[in-house]
Amino acid sequence: MSRYQLKKEAKDLLNRNFVFFLLLFLPVFVIELIAEGANFKSDNVNVQVVDSSVSSIWGSWDTIGLFSSLLAGFLIVGISYVLVDLFRESQTFSDPLKKSFTIVSRGDYFIGSILISLLSFVWIFLWTFLLLVPGIIKSLAYSQAYYIYRDAIDQQQSISCRDAISKSRALMNGHKWEYFMLQLSFIGWGLLIMITFGIAAIWVQPYYHLTMANYYRHLVATSTEKSRLETAN
Repeated sequence: MSRYQLKKEAKDLLNRNFVFFLLLFLPVFVIELIAEGANFKSDNVNVQVVDSSVSSIWGSWDTIGLFSSLLAGFLIVGISYVLVDLFRESQTFSDPLKKSFTIVSRGDYFIGSILISLLSFVWIFLWTFLLLVPGIIKSLAYSQAYYIYRDAIDQQQSISCRDAISKSRALMNGHKWEYFMLQLSFIGWGLLIMITFGIAAIWVQPYYHLTMANYYRHLVATSTEKSRLETAN
């Protein structure tokens, strides 16, 4: 499971179906633009003016920016579920805008994703509070929890959010450095987004999330095959 192969498979799928992925990520792009605009407005409010109305506007822009960022993040979680299914060929390349809102299409997806986010945030924060490196390691260990939770729900298996995080930690055992390097390989693409003032994101963002979804798919397949061989022996 080389980085090159993971990224090539993601890139090929994206290039063959670019319009679909553009529409799939369109709501995220719009919300991210709103968040950026709100943050820009907030940063440029003249907070030195002692005026309650100015302070109120400043606070409103901050709230809009935060809410928009959180909403975009949750939409991406749901979209990531779709990306895994596309690689597995269990979904078709149709109704992209409808699939953009997968995270809110089912209550168990939505509630579970929120709880996993909260638990992961608290535990990663506590580890980071002690030392930075353990916090980074834990964030890598918990990275597959959303996918694991969704797969269990779809297979009608009983799973708690804590179980999903624990299973992610087990699944990532021996793979954290590999995943970290995969993340780092996108630094250049991130710089391209900055240089193009965000325009490149319409291709880079789907490419990045497709690669991460593909990583999970291969990781599960490798783990399943390993367990099968151990059982056979």
